[in-house]
Amino acid sequence: MTLKGMFTGETVDRYGSPAARIHPSSIDHLPVTRGITKAVAMPNSCTFSGPNGNLGFWCFDTTREHFDTDFFTSFSPISVLQIRELWVGQRTESYSNSESKPWKQTAARVHGAFEVLTKVEDLTIVSCETEPFFVTLGETVTGGVLLPGLKRLTVYTGCGDLNVSSLIRCTKARKERFQQLGEVTVVWKKEPGVDVVQEVESLREFVGELIYRVGEAPKLVWTGKERDDW
Repeated sequence: MTLKGMFTGETVDRYGSPAARIHPSSIDHLPVTRGITKAVAMPNSCTFSGPNGNLGFWCFDTTREHFDTDFFTSFSPISVLQIRELWVGQRTESYSNSESKPWKQTAARVHGAFEVLTKVEDLTIVSCETEPFFVTLGETVTGGVLLPGLKRLTVYTGCGDLNVSSLIRCTKARKERFQQLGEVTVVWKKEPGVDVVQEVESLREFVGELIYRVGEAPKLVWTGKERDDW
């Protein structure tokens, strides 16, 4: 089933044409919109999963260009409050063999998204600039902590970076001021140097279990219909 429309409050789209709207009552009775526990967030697209199936969204404007508060609140009336497994990553362009660019964020945007997704226990970052995520997860300026239920963190470096120093500060802060992460996994695309491995080993004293290895980042590909196919 394909629903065509927009969940934003705009009355016109970016081309100046009247924007299609989907009224909440037309979808909130569908089982697939309930019980969402997993989300895969990619630039301008997102896939939700739950016991009733998968629900994919593709956005043509800039509403979901960044991983921030609006990225998730714009899906109302679909509730994202119970998401426990979250993947954030750059979409793999199936039509191109070129290396993808990392999905760039800011700490402020990531902070806003994490304030909405309070139940996340398992976070996987794929081919993103990592520092905004680590800074946000480790901050304790207000005396609190974002994603208080976070137990597992997995980072696929892929085309993104791995700011190990920032990750160490993050895991140290969570252990000293809240509770330590149960498991941290780092996956490099290529064999890292000895100095990098030694730096990552410094994480071991701040987490329950540390895993690192070499491997390919998972491919995040939008599998729904593109606009030109409609």
